[in-house]
Amino acid sequence: MLPHAAITAIHHCVPARRLTEAELETRFGARQVQSIAKLSGIRERRIVDPGMTASDLAFAAADRLLKGRGIPPESIDLLVVATQTGDYQIPGTAFVLHERLGLSQRCTVYDLNQGCAAYPYALALAQGLFAAGLAKRALILNTDALSGIIHPLDRTLVTLHGDGAVATLLEPAQSDEGLLGFHLGVDSSGWRYLSMPASGARQPRSEQTRQENTDEAGCVRTPEHFQMNGQAIFHFAIHKVPEVTREALTRFGVSVADLDLVILHQANRFMIEQIYKKLAVPVEKQFFYLEEVGNLSGASAPAVLSEAVRQARVKPGAMILLAAFGVGLSWGLTLIRIGPQGLAPIAASTDLLSVS
Repeated sequence: MLPHAAITAIHHCVPARRLTEAELETRFGARQVQSIAKLSGIRERRIVDPGMTASDLAFAAADRLLKGRGIPPESIDLLVVATQTGDYQIPGTAFVLHERLGLSQRCTVYDLNQGCAAYPYALALAQGLFAAGLAKRALILNTDALSGIIHPLDRTLVTLHGDGAVATLLEPAQSDEGLLGFHLGVDSSGWRYLSMPASGARQPRSEQTRQENTDEAGCVRTPEHFQMNGQAIFHFAIHKVPEVTREALTRFGVSVADLDLVILHQANRFMIEQIYKKLAVPVEKQFFYLEEVGNLSGASAPAVLSEAVRQARVKPGAMILLAAFGVGLSWGLTLIRIGPQGLAPIAASTDLLSVS
């Protein structure tokens, strides 16, 4: 068997600032906000303060994980940073975090511009480098701060999304533990359904792209803001995700009965419940983490895993299927076996109060 990686520590971090229903009701009205909350299951969102970025969240999560586990930064030989909301267009955010964390010059760095499915993709990249003998201790950072690119009057997105980051430590697997398989794919015919049109070379920003538009539902945005075709994304999630999940289970040679936990990207609760129902996942194998933080985009799936660890839902030897899906339209699934020693939560807080 080729060398493969195992998750040996995980920690997530969210901003301390809460965007509550009461605040949103002043923007959109109580009826609209309560109706969305009923379906989404989201009551609060954590969003960054002005001047705080996704890299600040990632640094906090990584720094707390390394210190909590007593891991010397110079021992990290692979850094993968997955984000859609980097500090700069050039250079990649991985370089910024490499310096800030004090990593060795021998550490390889990768930036991964991937959305909601970023965690399985980042883990697969790291797994390949472990198998090639090019990494022995990796730090995977999934981080997004979408609140900065969403129009404050776009209720379809403001009410759902929060900001957050997750740090995952990968080390060589022992025995049958670790990352046991991946199932990745994309239906690129739907890439326009989650997009930020005026954000690069194809449509440069101008006076025209700064003009606000109000759609028939009353949502305000400009081409410079993140936008979503909610109906198309919902259809993709409840039809395509169960299909590719069944494919993944067949590929891995396991069934839902063999699993201890099924973790899904937390877009909204109604959508997740529909997917669980289609896959016949028992309640005791489900886990939700969105009510007080919102949809964390690329950081969502690993944050769910991190919170499950904190709540002692991840037992030694547990078999976990993790599925993430979204921007692209892409999907990624990975089968994870937790080692016999288990995963102890990092003692540090998950709140980031300020930028240090």
